[in-house]
Formats: sequence, C-alpha cells, structure tokens
Amino acid sequence: MKLSQKVALNSSVQALSRGFLAAAGIVSVAIATRYLSIDQYGAVLAAMVLFSLLGFATDFGISAMTVRAIARDPENETAIASSAFWVWVCFTLPTALLILVSSLVFYPGGDGETTRHAVLVMMLIFPLGPFAGVAGVHAIASQRVWILSLATIFSRAASLVFLILAAALDLGPLGITAAFASGYVFEQAFSIAFIRPTIRFSLGLHRARIWSLLAAAVPLGLVMMINGLYFRLDAFLLSLLGGERDLAVYGVAYKAFESLLGLPDFVMVTLIPVLAKLELREERFRELVQKAFTAMTILALPILGLSILGREMMIALGGEKYAGGGLVLTLIMCSVAFATVQAVFGNALVTQGKQTLLLKVSVTILVANALINLAAIPLFGAEGAAGALLATEALSFGLTLIVYGRIADLPRVQQPVKLAAGLGALIAAAAICQLISSPVVAVLAGAATGLLAYGATLLALGAMPRYIREPFETSFRALRTKVVG
Repeated sequence: MKLSQKVALNSSVQALSRGFLAAAGIVSVAIATRYLSIDQYGAVLAAMVLFSLLGFATDFGISAMTVRAIARDPENETAIASSAFWVWVCFTLPTALLILVSSLVFYPGGDGETTRHAVLVMMLIFPLGPFAGVAGVHAIASQRVWILSLATIFSRAASLVFLILAAALDLGPLGITAAFASGYVFEQAFSIAFIRPTIRFSLGLHRARIWSLLAAAVPLGLVMMINGLYFRLDAFLLSLLGGERDLAVYGVAYKAFESLLGLPDFVMVTLIPVLAKLELREERFRELVQKAFTAMTILALPILGLSILGREMMIALGGEKYAGGGLVLTLIMCSVAFATVQAVFGNALVTQGKQTLLLKVSVTILVANALINLAAIPLFGAEGAAGALLATEALSFGLTLIVYGRIADLPRVQQPVKLAAGLGALIAAAAICQLISSPVVAVLAGAATGLLAYGATLLALGAMPRYIREPFETSFRALRTKVVG
C-alpha cells in the first residue's frame, strides 16, 4: 500500500473515530451535566483534571521514542517494545501514588470528599497501561493506527452505555466517574486484544535498551511534562481559585479543546515513521512537512470560523445553565486553531531527535500561562482561564515557528486569499444559522452549512490540493466498487 493510501486509510478511520468521539462526548457531557448539579460535575471534573495533569508521567516520551527506535531498527522491534514495557511499568507506579497523595493535599475535608473518592475510582485506568502502550507503538510503527481508532470507537460506545445506566440507576457522582473511567479501560483492553503485542517479560535481557530508551525519552518527557502541566494548569488553578462552578463551565467548554486537539494526529501519526527515516535537509522531508502544514491549515480554519457559535454550543452541551460560557468556548476554539497547525512543527522536530529545542519554548509558555491565569482567574473566572489559554497558544505558535525556522525551511501558506474566501463563506453561513431559535438546531445547521460552504468555496477556487483530495477519492471509489460489486 502506498504512503498516500496509508495516510488516507488511517486518516479516514481516525476521522470516523474522532467524529464518533465528538458525538459521544457531546452526549456524555449532556447526560452528566443534566444529571449532576454544577457543583457535583465540578467535583468529578476536578478528579479528572488531576489525572490529566499528572497522567502524562505514565508515558514521559516513551511512545514517541519507541516508535522512532523501531522505525530505525525494525528487525529488533520485539526487544525494543519489551524494553518500553518495563519503562512504562516504572513510570506508572509512582504516578499512581503521586495522584493519590495530591488528591489528599489539594482536596481535603468534606468539600473535597467527592473528588477524592472519584480519584480512587479513576485508578482503574492504570493496570493495563503498559500493555496498551506496547500495542499502541506497534500499531503506529506498522502504520495500522486505524485499528486503534476502531478500538476507541468500541470502547467509547461501551462507556456511553455505562454512563446512561449510571444516570438511569441514580448512581451519583461516583457512578458517573466509573462510567468515564470505563472508557479508558475498555480502550486499553480492545487495543491489546486487536493488536496482540508480543512482550518478552525479561528485564535483564533488555537492560541496555531500557536505559537507551530512557535517555532518549527524558528530554521529550520533560517537554510533555511541561505541556501536560500547561494544558491542565488552567483548570487546576480554576478548581482552587475559582471554585467548582467555574470549573464546571470551563470543563464543558474545554471538551471542545480535547475533542479537536487530536485532529493533527489524522495526518501526523502516519507520517511520523516516514519522517523519522529522513534527514532534516532532505527534499522529501521538506515536501512532507509542507503538505502536512497545508492540510492542518485547511483543517484549522473551520475551527476558527465555527467559534462564533460558542453560546449555542454551550447550551447544546450542558443546557441553559451553561449559556453564560459562550465566550469561554469561543476563546478555547480559537486556541485549538493555533494548536492544530503548531502540531506539525512539534512532531517534525521530535522525529529528528530535536525535542530538546522545544523545551525552552515549553518552559516559557508554562510560566506565561501560570502568570496570566493567576492574574485573570480571580478577576474573570472561567473567561480569564480561556483568555489565558488563547494568549499562550498564540505565543507558543510564534515561538515554535522561530525555533523550527532556525534549523529548517518554514513551509508557506499556499493560496492565502482563497483560504480567506473559504473562511468568510463559512462564517457567513454559520452566522445566518444563529438566527435559529433552537441552539441545538443552530449548531447542527451552522456546522453543516458552514463546512459545506467552506469546502465548496475551496474546490471552486482550486484551493484544495490534489494530494489531499486524491487519496480519499481513490478510497471512496474503491469502497463504492466493493459495495456495488
């Protein structure tokens, strides 16, 4: 199978998975926010924030460095993956302990009881982590990420069923927490079952490889640690400085950030093994980065345009009691647009072992984000946290471009006027749909007509590159032939 076809297959299934996750996420939030009070949802969300704030330590760059090692030494894939398994074990155990201790420190007394108990329930996600990690790197290295996407779809479907049952049976905040946790557990279990990774449970035989992976992963792990703190520091500070109600509003809006932030993986996860085999100055490397940058730009602009439906989206997600969070969601979606394009440069640097260059950027952004949040949250609550996210995402994008531009040629924005015309068509269509009285209908109609207007405008102006259209057209024709035949 050609690279373009692999990208199309992985991207298509990931798009299906991401679409399902977005729909399941919307339904999950709608059920949880309508069943629980704002304070209860905020307490459960605080536990999930704590997990995501510290959970990065279970990976610490191991996945990316393992994929890179396998791409460069495929004959020793089993030994490399087995070494990575033991590294995952060593990082998972102290992370679990750290989360438990943190829940006691930051959420003490009766007010934090629900959050502490929710943390205990969330511990269910740890045992299968190292096994699922090996399955994941094997899928990426063999460019079969579509299998992981199917596992994600099945797991989220099961989690949604449990969530509906938890609400129907009135199991309270901990029942809702268990339903959320089940999604992660099922995803790990399905990934292991579908990929069936080979692991040699022998620590001594892989000692040198273990240390080699650790040495390669630590610089990236530090970047991930800082990024992990950055992406969750706002919500964590909001839970301490703004209260559970502010956190609940921000959490509902932040769901869009989490759902959309995985979009760059559609393309980059398939390109990572290929880029890892190339040198930074090779023409093929520059060509692939340019194509990825163009694809991400085309993908990011609709996110930016649809942000005008922030209020309608908040009501659709959480109900009328969350209507005041419209500006929060708008600011967060604008942040996603920056993050989507920036992912191209971050992943490209990692494939070349240049992750240490990202460390200074990450430290700068973390400090800036913390300072802005500390000043903005007491004054503006959830809106202040969202504004801090947008300001630091824009700063991070600019600094990453500077770092990348010092070692490689920056890609160009192709046909910017035509892209702007497409964005204008999307905004106009979405704005008209704001006149619809029903927020849910307004969101659905705005997204559908806006995206249709955007895509039609780009196609009409010839702004949709052939290398983006062709793989999907080929896959569609092949699928149609099989169905008809």
